[in-house]
Amino acid sequence: MKRLSIELNKNSEEKYYIQLYEDIKSEILLGNLQRGDKLPSIRQSSIKFKISMTTVLQAYSLLEKYGYIEKIPGKGCFVKRIENFTLEKKVLPLLNTFKYGQYLESSAINFSNGTPPSKYFPLEIYKKLSKDILEKYGASVFEYQNVQGVQSLREVLSEYLEKEDIFVTENEILITSGTQQCLEIVLKLFSENLELTVLVSDPTYPNALNIFQGNCNIRTIELEEDGWNMERLEEILKHEKIDLVYEVINFHNPTGVVWSDEKRKKLLHLAKKYNFYVVEDDSFSEFFYTGEKPKPLKSLDRINSERVIYIRTFSKTIMPGIGIALMIIPPLLQEKGILAKYGIDTTTSGLNQRILEEFIRENYFPEHISKIKNILKVKYEHMFKILENSKNLKIVIKPRGGFFFWVRILKDINIENFYGKAIEEGISLLPGSTFYNSGKMVPIIRLSFTVPTLTEIEKGIKKIDNLIDEF
Repeated sequence: MKRLSIELNKNSEEKYYIQLYEDIKSEILLGNLQRGDKLPSIRQSSIKFKISMTTVLQAYSLLEKYGYIEKIPGKGCFVKRIENFTLEKKVLPLLNTFKYGQYLESSAINFSNGTPPSKYFPLEIYKKLSKDILEKYGASVFEYQNVQGVQSLREVLSEYLEKEDIFVTENEILITSGTQQCLEIVLKLFSENLELTVLVSDPTYPNALNIFQGNCNIRTIELEEDGWNMERLEEILKHEKIDLVYEVINFHNPTGVVWSDEKRKKLLHLAKKYNFYVVEDDSFSEFFYTGEKPKPLKSLDRINSERVIYIRTFSKTIMPGIGIALMIIPPLLQEKGILAKYGIDTTTSGLNQRILEEFIRENYFPEHISKIKNILKVKYEHMFKILENSKNLKIVIKPRGGFFFWVRILKDINIENFYGKAIEEGISLLPGSTFYNSGKMVPIIRLSFTVPTLTEIEKGIKKIDNLIDEF
């Protein structure tokens, strides 16, 4: 039996079974758990992690559902071969970079984090609102909540979304425990389709890839400076059945691309013509530093012919620990979406829902966003200036907002060795291969400016330049 060298974060808002599922999955993908390794029994894991056996069972069931383990009656749970995600040894260091660089603060310079650091979280407001809400609602905030979400929060969000030209009632909004849960709900909406095909950008958001891989066919299309080539898209649609499109329309992760108005309209036209849905992941649109704030694709969705499944997380705008996102599902799929949410997770934190409600209602939200934007804009401009003067790095597309620069390495070097050296030098960054469905090695890196200070940005990029010179 294989011992699990993982720990659960008791201070995290993320449910224990999700933490256990993600950690065991990572151990399998990183090669620390091999095919045929036996996992500890449900009872043993319950004792080790000081959680209920039901919680362990939920985690193991998810692992079995997505093909990472198999249960053999009378013998236990064993790691399976992952047919659709074969890992070569050379890829493992890159996955380590992705797993650890994004969440730990041990790196001297952190260019990989996908959210603002904890020092920017509205902690004092959160503490005040927590106290007020507990006094007002008492223990009821810890009961099971309406599976669709607290109604008063959905009413507040309905009004808030009007500013984005999204006009929906509270009955059309579904509250979830984060973006990844939204994507799992999306898959359940189309679970009857055994040959589900999803079209994504090349490159795209890796957590979305992780959810889609093994559950559906993934088709990719190259991303241009203002969205996809629409002629190329229609050629694909003429010859293949595409069921879903997944895209970050505003400040795409990792490239920073914002789709043009023309291409947005054409995408919706093709969605109706070829009968597919567009999953819009709207994570970064609040963070624009030049020009006007871009509108969501959902604002163009027409009543009675809706084609956009809209997702917005509050992990980026407030803090990850709030663990709340919203979904707007087209009317024909709404009831199924609520049932899917119930099947995955019967409730989302009542306390955090109430806090988010008051955070928006009492007008803390725009003030907080403005504060964070002003800080990040300075970092954005500083990193842009330094990269412009770099001898070995070139920005692929200059973003107008978001958290990242998508940067090409100009020198022909051994990319694998470069990432290893960067980690040794205390520089945490994400390799371009992480963002491609094929996992292909490319001379591109994603650099985030949310965590490092101005001094660290300058020092870190100088270190990267020097490392490249050594090859």
